[in-house]
Amino acid sequence: MIRYDHVGLRYGIGPEVLSDITFALAPGSFHFLTGPSGAGKTSLMTLLYLGRRPTRGIVTMFGQNIGSMTREQMVPIRQRIGVVFQDFRLLNHLSGFDNVALPLRIAGRPEKEIRNNVEELMHWVGLGDHMNALPDTMSGGQQQRIAIARAVITRPRLLLADEPTGNLDDEIGFRLMHLFEQLNRMGTTIVIATHNVAMMEKFNHPRLILDSGHLRVEQPLTPAALKPEPAGDAA
Repeated sequence: MIRYDHVGLRYGIGPEVLSDITFALAPGSFHFLTGPSGAGKTSLMTLLYLGRRPTRGIVTMFGQNIGSMTREQMVPIRQRIGVVFQDFRLLNHLSGFDNVALPLRIAGRPEKEIRNNVEELMHWVGLGDHMNALPDTMSGGQQQRIAIARAVITRPRLLLADEPTGNLDDEIGFRLMHLFEQLNRMGTTIVIATHNVAMMEKFNHPRLILDSGHLRVEQPLTPAALKPEPAGDAA
């Protein structure tokens, strides 16, 4: 689904913030994107959701070379991508329901279908009682769940999430991770940027690890490797 070949990114005339990024994501895969602060995670996420073009290298998405496409040609590609931004980017004049419904309305879905799908998803993320609430009246964690629901309502082929559980307690965070895994089982390719080591260990998926602008891929531990070693015999 996605292939990066020796991709580099720099802002203006400064040094590269991403250098020789090479990796491939198969359809239906699930990866964590991690690394220390300043490693380039946000820059790579920006490239993945087509918010910026790389300064060098080849990017292929859904079988198409992004570098040779015009802005207009990239619109159908963007429509296959769902994004959960770290700053939520909710529309403050719309209710929680209408924020989540927005992608379906833009796509021209029937209003009855919109209501059924949005109500079901908002109950699932624990916000069934906040459908008419405006974002400014919600906590940070509630706003984050609205942003997640909006990103997944169209069942995108690729879902990108930047610290999606950062403002949530463990129970809600793990509940949302199970939602991401359900979407993944239905065929959505998922990349989650996170610093949460406990979550990455619990949900044992491959990791894209960035360090000083360079990337390596770390495969998940096998089930056998996850088992604790047996205690030695008593002396």
